Amino acid sequence: MIGPDLSAIAARYGGKVAGRECLIPTPGHSRADRGTAIRLAPGAPDGLLVTCYNGGQAEALAVKDQLRRDGFLPSFGDTRPRELTREEREAIRRAEAAREKEKAERHAQAAQIARQRLTGARPADPGHPYLSAKRMAPERVWQAGKWLLVPMTDGEGRIWNVQSIGPDGFKLYLAGGRTKGLFWFAGKADDRLVIGEGVATVAAVRRATGLPVVAAMTASNLPDIAAAIHAKRPDLTIIIAADDDKAGRDAARLASQRTGALIALPGDCTHG
Repeated sequence: MIGPDLSAIAARYGGKVAGRECLIPTPGHSRADRGTAIRLAPGAPDGLLVTCYNGGQAEALAVKDQLRRDGFLPSFGDTRPRELTREEREAIRRAEAAREKEKAERHAQAAQIARQRLTGARPADPGHPYLSAKRMAPERVWQAGKWLLVPMTDGEGRIWNVQSIGPDGFKLYLAGGRTKGLFWFAGKADDRLVIGEGVATVAAVRRATGLPVVAAMTASNLPDIAAAIHAKRPDLTIIIAADDDKAGRDAARLASQRTGALIALPGDCTHG
């Protein structure tokens, strides 16, 4: 048995094939948030490994259930799942280790490209169509040709990826690049910090309040970013600028639960 067709799975769920795996949206998340990786692994149950970067085992099992419902995997029928053999568990361990190694290599390559692109870029033109449309200052944003470049760093300040934004607002990340745990920031935090999802959202907050801001880049990133900052700076008053959609509100609530942060929804004037 060769296993499920990754290209067909990607096409069915609005995903894409990347190397030896396909990336699809995790059930319950935005279709633009391809947080689930599916990889063929002959020694694994059903012949594949499912990893949800924005979830856990429950989400991974939900993906497998989804694949069964849509005919990509055989249904269980009346057969109860059996225990894995030692050989199967070892095959799964090796496949996961190989996938992690490949992912680390892709992340390192993308990080090098990101740094090279930023080195060759110039400070963003304040008149760039996207900046003008969003009424954004060109603070900590660079430009290469028509593309705005937004550096994405980890908690130690290392650049791992760059978000490119076209004049029409089209956004993309470097292929194979890391996104989890990365953020963009502007301003230096003394006693208060605003954390939101997108760069334009937090830039609007900074324009209105003058407060330092952090953009977590995705809703799924926001709780982890907030928790990491809170762990480093428990003295900070953190304010979550929530996006007004289900994913945004859920992420803001989780971030608040983990850090005690305040939540501000669009239209709030509490911190203006």
